[in-house]
Amino acid sequence: MRWTTVVALATAGTLSLAACGGSGSSGTNSNNDAGASNTALGDAYEKVPASAGQRPDVKGPAPEIAGAKKGGTLTFNSDVTPESTDPSTQYYQDTAAIMKLTTRTLTAYRMEGGKSVLVPDMATDLGQKSKDGLQWKFTLKPNLKYDDGTPIKASDVAYSIKRSFATEELPGGPTFQIDYFKDGDKYKGPWKSGDTYSGVEADDAKGVITINLARKFETLSYFASFTMFGAIPKAKDTKTNYQLKWAATGPYKVQSYTKGSSLTLVKNTNWDAASDPARHQYPDTIQFNFGKDAATTAKAIMADNGIDQTSLTYDGVNAAVLQQALGAKRKQVASGPSNCVNWNGSTMDVNKIPLEVRKAVAAAWPIDQIHQAAGETPFDYSPGGTIGAPQVPGFTKFNLPEFPGKGQGDPAKAKAMLQAAGKLNFELSYYYSNDDEAAKNVNKVKVAQLTKAGFKVKAIGVSKTERRKKVRDPKAPVNLGQGVNTGWCYDWPQGDSIYPPLFNSTLPNNSGAGNIRDKALDKEMADIANLPVAEQGAKWTALDKKILQKYVPLVPNAYSKGSMIFGSKVHNVVIDPNQGIGDFPSIWVG
Repeated sequence: MRWTTVVALATAGTLSLAACGGSGSSGTNSNNDAGASNTALGDAYEKVPASAGQRPDVKGPAPEIAGAKKGGTLTFNSDVTPESTDPSTQYYQDTAAIMKLTTRTLTAYRMEGGKSVLVPDMATDLGQKSKDGLQWKFTLKPNLKYDDGTPIKASDVAYSIKRSFATEELPGGPTFQIDYFKDGDKYKGPWKSGDTYSGVEADDAKGVITINLARKFETLSYFASFTMFGAIPKAKDTKTNYQLKWAATGPYKVQSYTKGSSLTLVKNTNWDAASDPARHQYPDTIQFNFGKDAATTAKAIMADNGIDQTSLTYDGVNAAVLQQALGAKRKQVASGPSNCVNWNGSTMDVNKIPLEVRKAVAAAWPIDQIHQAAGETPFDYSPGGTIGAPQVPGFTKFNLPEFPGKGQGDPAKAKAMLQAAGKLNFELSYYYSNDDEAAKNVNKVKVAQLTKAGFKVKAIGVSKTERRKKVRDPKAPVNLGQGVNTGWCYDWPQGDSIYPPLFNSTLPNNSGAGNIRDKALDKEMADIANLPVAEQGAKWTALDKKILQKYVPLVPNAYSKGSMIFGSKVHNVVIDPNQGIGDFPSIWVG
């Protein structure tokens, strides 16, 4: 249950959000345009402001970007191919960014001075909650239309939400609605269970969508920014083929789409700019080309000739152009914090590894060496130290002495800790991918450091495909690097999308991080999640410290960053720290 990453060095036990990470933030200007921003390559998270506060008062239109011009063609080239573009099921960072161009939602994020804030989109506000917190109402703005000019109705939004329950026909989407909505565990979508569902109701005359909950969901306003909270006219639903041609409500509509190859978007003349606070409509055409070789794309864009001057990629900074990106071509790169935190395969099963041994692992963990062995660069990460990302509103970044978030580890100290605990030669066992060079390099670093620290190391080499399955196997004969072992990307910037999905005792074995089974911790997380959103941040900070100090389930060591390379005629590449990728509707060419 997370905003799934598109590209990750999971084989090496690291998260490197090349194709899907990123942030707009404070720092140096990426291409000398007013409004374009780019985080400096130092510890970016010391500079990024808290993001995604709620702005229920914001109205459309979105403020014009200084110097922006209309017209032209903007071209995206990426080696990543979207798995599905169905609005009811998308759960990938690149797909979400693409669909922000075509699909309005009840709420949305917009960039404000380096921050990403939540604002009303199709809805008039961020939702009205009942006193008991079990019912939310969203009212649509008047005169909203599809790209064919027909009106958008409340029942269309309700229908889109209902389709998201059809997980058998439309797999891979978010499941918060199943967990939180009334009878969500029973309803199977409109195709199997019919269009009548007690969890979602619509009043077309008043333009009101009502959501009935099984339990409180204080952060529903954030969830309402997912494209499943867009609008789909039931009469035009082609079921599993809807992803090939979906009705547009945003500034662009689909002209042509060849799945796995290309997507061409053109201006939607029925988009209401006056009511949209989060989007612009600058280029005439936006072209996406998928399955392109990342190195070839990067070198072409950096060369900056012809069409490549108006092209960009969200595949990160490829090694083929790294020196250019760090030097002469620095102004053609946007980089900054993403919504992901990295712990480099350090998850420890708290039921198999004693606490004092887990503390020794943390003391020995070779953070800097692992980054280097994995081939990571300053475009991939900033030093970490917390489980949660610091841009969560109200969260206070910290570094505990035991978790500095950087450094080479202290094997001598770790060995002394093991000796004092009577645990010298304690066996640490884990899987690594033996068909991936970065993973093999990282494994060599881990084996050498942990052996030096007094551990017996059993590293089990398997293929990348096997490893993905084995780390989730509840019967796996290992005690390190299981479950969510690479890191975590939050679905929205609040702690309820970070800590419960990782540490709740109801999670199946090896589906979280550390296999913590503590009912008191469950209650504490639930109590914080039930507080008003504005009161949660400080509580999540305290809980983050508590989990690290009391349970030591992992070693947080990096805040992932994302980067985009663009041609000299591409402007205002601003990357959203809560979406983990660029804010596509803000980009213009000229």
